[in-house]
Amino acid sequence: MINWKQRYQQAHEHWFKQNTPTAYADGHYCQPKYPDVRRANGLTLAICNFVNWNGYRATRISTTGRQVGGKWIYGTTRKGTADINITLKGFAIQAEIKVGADRPSEHQLKEQAKERAAGGVYEFFSTMEQFIEFYDRFLESK
Repeated sequence: MINWKQRYQQAHEHWFKQNTPTAYADGHYCQPKYPDVRRANGLTLAICNFVNWNGYRATRISTTGRQVGGKWIYGTTRKGTADINITLKGFAIQAEIKVGADRPSEHQLKEQAKERAAGGVYEFFSTMEQFIEFYDRFLESK
Protein backbone atom coordinates (compact mmCIF):
# COMPACT_ATOMS: atom_id res chain seq x y z
CA MET A 1 0.00 0.00 0.00
CA ILE A 2 1.22 3.46 -0.86
CA ASN A 3 2.12 5.73 2.02
CA TRP A 4 0.94 8.98 0.46
CA LYS A 5 2.26 11.15 3.28
CA GLN A 6 5.77 9.77 2.77
CA ARG A 7 5.62 10.38 -0.99
CA TYR A 8 4.14 13.86 -0.41
CA GLN A 9 6.94 14.72 2.02
CA GLN A 10 9.61 13.39 -0.36
CA ALA A 11 8.22 15.52 -3.20
CA HIS A 12 8.17 18.58 -0.94
CA GLU A 13 11.72 17.99 0.29
CA HIS A 14 12.96 17.54 -3.29
CA TRP A 15 11.25 20.79 -4.33
CA PHE A 16 12.60 22.66 -1.28
CA LYS A 17 16.14 21.41 -1.90
CA GLN A 18 15.98 22.46 -5.59
CA ASN A 19 14.46 25.88 -4.93
CA THR A 20 16.22 26.89 -1.71
CA PRO A 21 19.51 24.97 -1.66
CA THR A 22 21.21 27.26 0.86
CA ALA A 23 18.34 27.04 3.35
CA TYR A 24 18.23 23.26 2.85
CA ALA A 25 21.99 22.93 3.35
CA ASP A 26 21.73 25.04 6.53
CA GLY A 27 19.14 22.63 7.95
CA HIS A 28 16.11 24.90 7.60
CA TYR A 29 13.88 22.32 5.98
CA CYS A 30 10.60 21.50 7.73
CA GLN A 31 7.85 19.01 6.91
CA PRO A 32 4.96 20.17 4.73
CA LYS A 33 1.47 20.58 6.11
CA TYR A 34 -0.71 17.67 5.08
CA PRO A 35 -4.09 18.67 3.63
CA ASP A 36 -7.20 16.81 4.81
CA VAL A 37 -7.54 14.50 1.82
CA ARG A 38 -10.87 13.22 3.13
CA ARG A 39 -12.35 16.41 1.69
CA ALA A 40 -12.41 17.47 -1.97
CA ASN A 41 -10.53 20.73 -1.37
CA GLY A 42 -7.80 18.94 0.58
CA LEU A 43 -7.37 16.20 -2.01
CA THR A 44 -7.28 18.77 -4.80
CA LEU A 45 -4.58 20.76 -2.98
CA ALA A 46 -2.56 17.62 -2.22
CA ILE A 47 -2.61 16.48 -5.85
CA CYS A 48 -1.65 19.92 -7.17
CA ASN A 49 1.20 20.26 -4.66
CA PHE A 50 2.49 16.75 -5.31
CA VAL A 51 2.56 17.22 -9.08
CA ASN A 52 4.12 20.69 -8.93
CA TRP A 53 6.73 19.67 -6.34
CA ASN A 54 7.76 16.80 -8.63
CA GLY A 55 8.58 19.28 -11.40
CA TYR A 56 5.45 18.91 -13.50
CA ARG A 57 2.40 21.20 -13.74
CA ALA A 58 -0.99 21.13 -12.08
CA THR A 59 -3.58 23.88 -11.95
CA ARG A 60 -6.88 23.89 -10.13
CA ILE A 61 -9.76 24.85 -12.42
CA SER A 62 -12.53 26.86 -10.81
CA THR A 63 -15.78 25.94 -12.52
CA THR A 64 -18.12 27.75 -10.19
CA GLY A 65 -19.56 31.14 -10.89
CA ARG A 66 -19.56 34.13 -8.58
CA GLN A 67 -21.84 36.63 -6.92
CA VAL A 68 -21.82 40.18 -8.23
CA GLY A 69 -24.13 42.75 -6.68
CA GLY A 70 -26.31 40.08 -5.09
CA LYS A 71 -26.76 38.23 -8.40
CA TRP A 72 -25.25 34.88 -9.27
CA ILE A 73 -23.21 34.82 -12.47
CA TYR A 74 -22.50 31.35 -13.80
CA GLY A 75 -18.93 30.35 -14.62
CA THR A 76 -17.73 30.32 -18.21
CA THR A 77 -16.24 26.83 -18.20
CA ARG A 78 -18.10 24.04 -19.95
CA LYS A 79 -20.15 21.76 -17.71
CA GLY A 80 -18.16 18.64 -16.89
CA THR A 81 -14.78 20.39 -16.91
CA ALA A 82 -12.42 18.58 -14.53
CA ASP A 83 -11.18 20.07 -11.25
CA ILE A 84 -7.47 19.88 -12.07
CA ASN A 85 -5.51 20.26 -15.30
CA ILE A 86 -2.20 18.37 -15.11
CA THR A 87 0.70 18.07 -17.54
CA LEU A 88 3.10 15.12 -17.15
CA LYS A 89 5.90 14.63 -19.67
CA GLY A 90 4.01 16.69 -22.26
CA PHE A 91 0.68 14.89 -21.80
CA ALA A 92 -2.43 16.70 -20.60
CA ILE A 93 -4.46 14.96 -17.93
CA GLN A 94 -7.83 16.04 -16.60
CA ALA A 95 -8.41 15.04 -12.97
CA GLU A 96 -11.86 15.16 -11.40
CA ILE A 97 -12.05 14.84 -7.61
CA LYS A 98 -14.84 12.71 -6.12
CA VAL A 99 -14.69 12.24 -2.36
CA GLY A 100 -17.14 10.39 -0.13
CA ALA A 101 -20.62 10.01 -1.62
CA ASP A 102 -19.85 12.43 -4.48
CA ARG A 103 -20.41 10.74 -7.87
CA PRO A 104 -19.69 11.83 -11.47
CA SER A 105 -22.39 13.92 -13.10
CA GLU A 106 -23.77 13.18 -16.54
CA HIS A 107 -21.83 16.19 -17.84
CA GLN A 108 -18.57 14.90 -16.35
CA LEU A 109 -19.05 11.46 -17.88
CA LYS A 110 -19.73 13.05 -21.28
CA GLU A 111 -16.66 15.28 -20.94
CA GLN A 112 -14.57 12.23 -19.98
CA ALA A 113 -15.77 10.38 -23.11
CA LYS A 114 -15.07 13.43 -25.28
CA GLU A 115 -11.56 13.86 -23.85
CA ARG A 116 -10.74 10.18 -24.31
CA ALA A 117 -12.11 10.18 -27.87
CA ALA A 118 -9.70 13.04 -28.60
CA GLY A 119 -6.80 10.95 -27.26
CA GLY A 120 -6.64 12.69 -23.89
CA VAL A 121 -6.82 11.48 -20.32
CA TYR A 122 -9.72 12.27 -17.96
CA GLU A 123 -9.74 10.37 -14.67
CA PHE A 124 -11.71 10.41 -11.43
CA PHE A 125 -9.81 10.27 -8.11
CA SER A 126 -11.19 9.77 -4.62
CA THR A 127 -7.98 9.19 -2.62
CA MET A 128 -4.38 10.34 -2.70
CA GLU A 129 -3.25 6.71 -2.90
CA GLN A 130 -5.37 6.23 -6.01
CA PHE A 131 -3.83 9.31 -7.60
CA ILE A 132 -0.24 8.25 -6.80
CA GLU A 133 -0.87 4.79 -8.27
CA PHE A 134 -2.14 6.44 -11.46
CA TYR A 135 0.80 8.90 -11.45
CA ASP A 136 3.40 6.13 -11.12
CA ARG A 137 1.78 3.95 -13.81
CA PHE A 138 1.42 6.91 -16.18
CA LEU A 139 5.04 8.04 -15.84
CA GLU A 140 6.26 4.45 -16.16
CA SER A 141 4.40 4.08 -19.47
CA LYS A 142 5.89 7.24 -21.02
